[in-house]
Amino acid sequence: MKRIHRKVFWSVYTPTVLLGIPAQAVLVLLPLYVLELGGSVASASAVVGLRGLGMMTFDIPAGLLAARFGDRAIMLAAMVVMGVAYLLYGLADEVRWFYWVAFLNGAGSSTFLLGRMSYVTSVCDTRERGRVISMIAGSMRFSAFIGPVAGAGLAEWIGFGPTFLIIAGTVLLAFISIAMAAVDDTPIVKAQHWRTIPELFYTHRRTFATAGVAAIVFMLMRAARTVLIPLIGADLELETSAIGFIVSLSALVDLILFYPAGVIMDKWGRRYTAVPSSFMFAGALAALALPQGFYSLVAVAVALGLANGLSTGIVMTLGTDLAPSVRRGEFLGIWRLLTDLGGASGPLVVSAVVTFAPLYAAALAVGALGAAGGTVIYRFVDETREGPA
Repeated sequence: MKRIHRKVFWSVYTPTVLLGIPAQAVLVLLPLYVLELGGSVASASAVVGLRGLGMMTFDIPAGLLAARFGDRAIMLAAMVVMGVAYLLYGLADEVRWFYWVAFLNGAGSSTFLLGRMSYVTSVCDTRERGRVISMIAGSMRFSAFIGPVAGAGLAEWIGFGPTFLIIAGTVLLAFISIAMAAVDDTPIVKAQHWRTIPELFYTHRRTFATAGVAAIVFMLMRAARTVLIPLIGADLELETSAIGFIVSLSALVDLILFYPAGVIMDKWGRRYTAVPSSFMFAGALAALALPQGFYSLVAVAVALGLANGLSTGIVMTLGTDLAPSVRRGEFLGIWRLLTDLGGASGPLVVSAVVTFAPLYAAALAVGALGAAGGTVIYRFVDETREGPA
């Protein structure tokens, strides 16, 4: 194992897997558990939505906490919060508790992700971050494969409550992995007050208006992709199993490319993946307006997998490269808020368009937004990798 991977194996890679698999399982288990306890479909949706709201609400506060207490400290604190949330899921017997717990779960998740992002920035230079972050992103994709199947199977075998208690146990293992890791924490600096966040945003306004907009568009395209492929498949009257196969095939292509994308970013630069993947993404999304059957949808889904795979880690890598050393935590908090907004916007754009127009128009609209984002990257986002390979 290369040195760059050894130094973050226990502090980054191991907890990423230990937390990622349960997190992906929870996305499936949480709404189903609410329904089992007698909640409505609206209640289940609200619980999932409050988890996302908790993440967005704590993006910037997490950055302030990282600056004041250090990255490693807030990762450990965040895991305590997540572990408590999973325990409460397992012990709760009324749906009304799930709203509060879901928000708490989202807050802990957001804080951990911010701490990990800032930590990688501090221990890896720009010639290493592409590969490290692509490994993180690859682990997240692997977790997306394993988590839902493992979680659903376990819940069917022993029930939802005990399954959440087991998930809390995996958080404890992740906590131990980081606590025992023999690495230095980020130096603690005096954090600014939250009222200075607008000033920080203004100071880096060009960065947020260019690279930040590009990050929003990337996240928007990724989120829209996960919605559009199943909807297009249903519109073509394909069977559910066929749609599932297409989604899985696209994800497999995506997974294969995660590490090569990191190598390209570190060896040649971020723009070598950001520019081509953004335009490929935009074109493939727009091409979702064209499929007439199973095989044509497979072709477009594979193209989307290629685009998403080539863009692996680019959003996190750009954020870590551009973060200033003095107020890194606060900057990354704003960056995460922008990317979370992008992820939330994808399905909303699709929903808004299909309210007034056919489904293929939504694909064209998202593709056009992607092309605009690619143009911003090509014209205004400078190379952020420093030094020779």
